[in-house]
Amino acid sequence: MANKFTSQILRDTTTDTVIKITGVFDGSSNEMNVSRIQANTLNNALATNGYLLANTTSVFANTPLPYYDLQLTGVKYYVNFPTNSVGGVEIFWSGNNTGNMASSYANSSTIFHLNGDGEFGLGEQLPSILNNTGIPNINTAGNGDIGIQTIGVVANASYTIILSLRKNNAMYQRGQFNDPAAFNYKPYGVTP
Repeated sequence: MANKFTSQILRDTTTDTVIKITGVFDGSSNEMNVSRIQANTLNNALATNGYLLANTTSVFANTPLPYYDLQLTGVKYYVNFPTNSVGGVEIFWSGNNTGNMASSYANSSTIFHLNGDGEFGLGEQLPSILNNTGIPNINTAGNGDIGIQTIGVVANASYTIILSLRKNNAMYQRGQFNDPAAFNYKPYGVTP
C-alpha cells in the first residue's frame, strides 16, 4: 500500500465552502503539501481582470489574483495515529507564493495541530480564524492556500478533516458582476 490522499468538496457556494480531506499512510513518509486546498480553484474565484477565473471566453488575460482571502469558520477532525507514536497533523495558511515549498512552509502560519478527534467553531459561535501569513501581495505573504503536514506517521495511520471556510466577496463573486442592478436592489441595496 502507498500513501493515499483524497479531497472532496462537500459544498462550494458563493459565500462559503466545505471540504473533506483524508490521508492514509503506509509508514514510509509523512505528508507535506503547502497547497492541499487551493484558494483560486474554489467556485466563483475572480481573476485579475475582474471576471471569473474559469471564464475562458474573456478577451482579457485570466490570471489568478495573487491572494484569496478565506476564513476558517469550522473544523471537524478524526486523526488516527497509534498511541505509541508521537505525531499528528498540522494545518496551516501557506506562506510565500513563489512556488518554493520550503519557503512557503517557512513563512506559513499554523491554524491547528490535530490529534485524536474533535471540532472547532461548528455551532459554538466562536470567531473565524483569519489568514495571518502577512500582508497580501508581498513576497512573504501567502496566496490564501491551506497546507497540511503530518509528523510521526506509522503504517495504517490516517486522518479525516472537514474544513468550513468563508469567502471574501472581494475575491469571490457573489453575483455583483452578473447583474449589478439586481444585486443592489432593495431590500439588500445600499441607500443614502
